[in-house]
Amino acid sequence: MYYVLVEHLEECVSPWMLSEYKFLSKIFEGRVIFTNVKSSKDREELEGLGMIFSEDFLEIIKKLGLKKVLILDPQADKQLRHNELVGVDAVVIGGIMGDNPPKGRTYQLITSKAKNLESRNLGKKQFTIAGTAYILKEIEDGKELEELDIREGLRLEGRVNNIEITIELPYVFPYKNEKPVIPPDYVEVILYKSLIFEENPCKD
Repeated sequence: MYYVLVEHLEECVSPWMLSEYKFLSKIFEGRVIFTNVKSSKDREELEGLGMIFSEDFLEIIKKLGLKKVLILDPQADKQLRHNELVGVDAVVIGGIMGDNPPKGRTYQLITSKAKNLESRNLGKKQFTIAGTAYILKEIEDGKELEELDIREGLRLEGRVNNIEITIELPYVFPYKNEKPVIPPDYVEVILYKSLIFEENPCKD
């Protein structure tokens, strides 16, 4: 079974990112490797979620002797198919919080540095890290992308300190049984702590 390599590329593990990472870690329990984790605080945050390395993904691929590795990148020319996961040693996912509009950071920071590795997309739209993990597992289990329920945008609503807050997330999300597949604490983390994130996502 292949590893999931998450190349951590944000300046810190914010509560939002940690929610995504925890979801991914549960789906691929025992198979997750976090790379490029430089700070001791981030290492503490990720403790128990997978193997943690300070080196980048290319160094870890060499270190672990991984031969067949795929990168998931929205800008890749080809779409990931189930049979391509057979015999793969690792799949690389960008530990990147999305931008709107997308800036192509997965290509800039990962794919462009690994010319010898093949890349595949899950469609041309941006998934969250958690959504990417769910879709990858579904494809691993035999589904193809066109068989999955994927919808664009997610609206979160709630009341914080007697103030109505609505947040529109511009990403694409997998759905199951007519409900978005998101981390269990997603609404709380994003909606009720969103004001803190806007001020400083790396705030203690």
